[in-house]
Amino acid sequence: MICSHCHKALRISAISHQRGKGLKAQIQCPHCGAWLGRSPVMASLKLGSFYLGLLSASVAWWQESWRQGGTLLAIMCLIALLCVHLMDQLKVVEAPPAKPDDSHERQKYR
Repeated sequence: MICSHCHKALRISAISHQRGKGLKAQIQCPHCGAWLGRSPVMASLKLGSFYLGLLSASVAWWQESWRQGGTLLAIMCLIALLCVHLMDQLKVVEAPPAKPDDSHERQKYR
């Protein structure tokens, strides 16, 4: 994973703070302190399209009269699953507090 605020790589083992559960879970970046999360709508769309595609593929496999419609629905669900998976990225939920501008202090030492 990559932090969408500081653009550094996140290791799963380095994550120490988490809040929320389920689809609304958020993690804190160990580098910059920003809270990152995924969209619950996208995650539910991803899960829904996966299970609907799996159900329609199994119905199409076992019921010969539903084969054409079930196969078409399974293909559409697979396309939706892939599109939603590409769009479902970590986003910044709460940015870390901005550091105060100390350029006048640093100017003394130049």
